[in-house]
Amino acid sequence: MNPAAPDADAPQPLPPETAAALDRLDELVQTFEDHPDQNLQEAVFELLRAVDLVHRGPLHALAAVLQDAGLTERALEDGQIALLFDLYDLKGADPRVRADAVLDGVRPYIESHGGKLEVLDARDGVVTARLSGACAGCQGSTATLRHVVEEALRAELHEFVRLDVVDPPQPTPDLIPLGSVVDLTGPRLAWRPVLAEDDLHERGVRSIEIDGTDVLLARAAGDLFAYRNACPGTPMPLDDGAIEDDVLVCPWHGCRFSLRGGRRLDADGPGLEVMPVAVADGAVRVGVLDAA
Repeated sequence: MNPAAPDADAPQPLPPETAAALDRLDELVQTFEDHPDQNLQEAVFELLRAVDLVHRGPLHALAAVLQDAGLTERALEDGQIALLFDLYDLKGADPRVRADAVLDGVRPYIESHGGKLEVLDARDGVVTARLSGACAGCQGSTATLRHVVEEALRAELHEFVRLDVVDPPQPTPDLIPLGSVVDLTGPRLAWRPVLAEDDLHERGVRSIEIDGTDVLLARAAGDLFAYRNACPGTPMPLDDGAIEDDVLVCPWHGCRFSLRGGRRLDADGPGLEVMPVAVADGAVRVGVLDAA
């Protein structure tokens, strides 16, 4: 056996110019990750995301054609095609797994309402999900699913067509296991009306005090969000921060947070602390723990 013989299943090596370009791309990404100008940094990564989005959809469609024709294995013998398939997660990734990974970014918001979001299936662009827990059936749950979840799927899942919501299973009303009895003496979520929906501008933030807690209400592209009004890890309020599109800029430290979910955008680190919020009868209501 010749130890120098190439692996028949391994893709062909990349051309030198492609390998050099890949190395240079890694260097440039690292350079901009370390760049002190946050505006330039954000613009560069927005450019990269746009290029990724332009390529991702057609490449997924091409991968499906190759798979239907039984040509995937042959195509992957080419090192450059194998590279693209690795970069764009085209090697048979389960669409349900990919949809579930996308929704990891919005689960903190769902869970802040006491809810749980499960992806049950994803095929032909249709994602089937179930919402259970305290959030199911509340007036804020439909808006949360339709606006937050659908937007995340539409932005990150190229083949997304629609979201189908399945009702949670109803409990059987016969025997209740002793271990399932809820401690009714513990704290519960109470909804506090804070202001009329019309009092919050279409795009902006507003500080409201609820039971001694400073709450930041934010509206972004018509959707309503509530956060604890403090830059994470500090007591410094954020309601005087600048708003750039759907991004809130901390007036004290320059930290940048998405108004749609509270995720920190300029660096790794904790996002805004999410609080439950809903609209009922034209009034904005915020959920707080009530020990009574």
